[in-house]
Amino acid sequence: MTPRRGFLAGLLATASVAAIDDTAGAQPKGSIEDPAAFNRYYRRIRYAPGDDLLFWWMRGRRYGLVDNQLTPFFDMHVGSMHRCRDLDSDRYEVSSAATIYFTDLDSGELLESWNNPVTGKVVRFNYAPPRAGRSEYSYREGVRESAPMPGVRQDERHTHTALQIIGEEAWFTEEVSMIAHFEATGKSIKVHDTSTYGSPVAALLDPSVRFVPAVEHFNDYNDWSPRFQMGDKPGTSVARCSGRKVATLEEMPDDFLRIARRIHPDAFRDPARTLG
Repeated sequence: MTPRRGFLAGLLATASVAAIDDTAGAQPKGSIEDPAAFNRYYRRIRYAPGDDLLFWWMRGRRYGLVDNQLTPFFDMHVGSMHRCRDLDSDRYEVSSAATIYFTDLDSGELLESWNNPVTGKVVRFNYAPPRAGRSEYSYREGVRESAPMPGVRQDERHTHTALQIIGEEAWFTEEVSMIAHFEATGKSIKVHDTSTYGSPVAALLDPSVRFVPAVEHFNDYNDWSPRFQMGDKPGTSVARCSGRKVATLEEMPDDFLRIARRIHPDAFRDPARTLG
């Protein structure tokens, strides 16, 4: 560990009381690598220390990987809204609602029908409105219970790295592996998500900062989604996305809001009501 990184890690550990004074529960002791300390910083990076409404956006591209040949499918525009609620000194709940839109690689217009390059068939896309789900977190255990998708049973495994100090920023990587079992069809798919998050150290340590800026770089490696109608074609679905957390809906990208307010006006007219 370099002298600068050692100094910042020590600063994070000793300043943890000030940095998270506005969250519930006892303050962490020990170094930044302590799980209790990490899970409190996780909340500040991913969400908010209080019950403030917040938003995440990402944009990127979906590909198909067949015989190790990567084929672009379409661009993706992802948006989500979140709000935390303390349950007790150790646990908090996050209400979240998310949606994703697919757009044409050339025109940028919303895809309502897609020419599947793997099967040669035309696939119709419908976009379900964002619906609120709740996940429970623990400062001792991390994710305790994630929000299930309707009609889907999920077997999940979460892992993460410790916070790493690089220059003036704190970074960590989170990985989620899931097998989703679809009740209607009896089929299942394997999903692997990897995300790297970064936030400025100064904001993490400042007790007056209720909104900590953060960025996310995302990749997934999945079985074919049922909505792609791949049949028994072998292959893998791959995505890459990047984005950031913002404090207001108006800070979301214009191209996302243009689609969201046309397709799902009720959900985005009053995000607080959407979350319930």
